[in-house]
Amino acid sequence: MFKTIRRIVGLFTVLVVILGAIKSVFAWMANSENDNHEVFVDEEENDRQF
Repeated sequence: MFKTIRRIVGLFTVLVVILGAIKSVFAWMANSENDNHEVFVDEEENDRQF
């Protein structure tokens, strides 16, 4: 019983770490100034490019 609880907690911990890493990668991408991977571009920024 105790082993099962430890395994479930361990699995949950691994999932939280993976999701945190993915979240930090997306936050890093959103904060970088030189990315061209934005899904939504502001209209003002779009007007300046052309």
